[in-house]
Amino acid sequence: MGKAGGLILILGAIILIALVPWVFIVLGNFDLGIELDFLSSNTEQSIPEIVLPTATPPPTPTPSPEIEPEPTPVPVLEEKVIPIADGFPQLHEELNEIASQYNAVAVSVTAFDGQTGEYFTYEFGHADKEAGRRVNVDTKFRIASLAKLTTVICTMVLVDDGLIDLDADISIYLGYEVVNTNFPGDAITTRMLMQHTSSIFDSGAFQTSRDRNTSESIRFLLERGSSFRISSRPGTDFEYTNFGYSVLAAVCENVAGKSLDAFAREILFDPLGIDASYVLANQRDTDNIAVIYNDRHEVTFSLQEQLEIGESGLLGHDLHLAQGNLTISTIDYARILAMLGNGGIYSNNRILSPASVRAIHDANVEGVTYHQGLATRYSVGDFIHDEGFFWHTGSAYGTFSQYIYSHTNNTNRGVVVVTTGARTDREENGMVSICTDMSATLWFELWLGGRDAEADEDVESTDDQDG
Repeated sequence: MGKAGGLILILGAIILIALVPWVFIVLGNFDLGIELDFLSSNTEQSIPEIVLPTATPPPTPTPSPEIEPEPTPVPVLEEKVIPIADGFPQLHEELNEIASQYNAVAVSVTAFDGQTGEYFTYEFGHADKEAGRRVNVDTKFRIASLAKLTTVICTMVLVDDGLIDLDADISIYLGYEVVNTNFPGDAITTRMLMQHTSSIFDSGAFQTSRDRNTSESIRFLLERGSSFRISSRPGTDFEYTNFGYSVLAAVCENVAGKSLDAFAREILFDPLGIDASYVLANQRDTDNIAVIYNDRHEVTFSLQEQLEIGESGLLGHDLHLAQGNLTISTIDYARILAMLGNGGIYSNNRILSPASVRAIHDANVEGVTYHQGLATRYSVGDFIHDEGFFWHTGSAYGTFSQYIYSHTNNTNRGVVVVTTGARTDREENGMVSICTDMSATLWFELWLGGRDAEADEDVESTDDQDG
């Protein structure tokens, strides 16, 4: 071979020897990579990642009539409580005629003017017929669905605190997945619960279980899937639901870390000087509570039965409190409405931000005869001379309740009516006839010039309602 050939062989051997470790290193890394991929694949299969549905934009239905911005808060005014029997004897007789016409057992009414601090009060009949106890200005009633507004206010306080996003998936706040399995990619949001567009409805299972108050009731009904509409995509169709407000209360309780009743008293009732609660036994004074009668004047909900309703003791599971179990006087409820009409402030106490008040009043979901906001409905018509007004009704066990209020044209006025034992007549738009007649009469006589205006302006009766 010669010296040159031998040198080449020696150099080749040296290079080969030097390359061998690198070959093993490369091959070793290749095998290691395969092994890691395999382990990673097995890990993903054994512990699947749960991805919550992403939030969806709020619905964009037919716009409501234009709503004016929130008014500039007025200075704190000294309240003036004016019994209608004392200041307006003729109006008092008209209201007596309406109460008698509808054969009511009890009626309590408060009309308020937040610009002047005036609260006009009217009472009729018995809070407890058997005991001979008559209704007075401080008598408290279980107000049925008017409770939904205070539940929304409690939730909006948490929104103001940055703890709830109205358009985020409620699964985040409940701690378990909530999904309409017919639309698995669509999140259900807090805003949808408030606007009755969540696709959650009052199923038969809810109706039969709501009075049992089982500790796992809300979660059980949501996870079994029987309380979701098959044909309604979350965020689209309006359908009034009580169970949806049970779920809303569960969200509120879990985020606040305390019961809805305790939270409402802390952030709303106590700051306004109101003795009210979702759990009657928690009130300071339970001696002036109305018994509930049906239209045959039979007791349907005695004082003892109302006092026996308690909390489940487990946050986020009560079925029956948020949507209708608030017990409060009409004058105290009127103070809450006056707070909303004043941009979230009442008696030097800011309860809500102006943005949250606007959100409550943003009636952007089209109902059957009205536009739906967050626990408020909005209508325009000749009920109060073509002004827009917010309203809601309540009906349960023989109680009829209704509020209307308006803050257009820089006013802050409203009427709250609660009755028991009255006839069950309703208007075409769903308003309760006895409550509507009371409200229209008061509004006309107090703020629209009464009979003099009717004669001078040839104004027709305001008893007809707009939907």
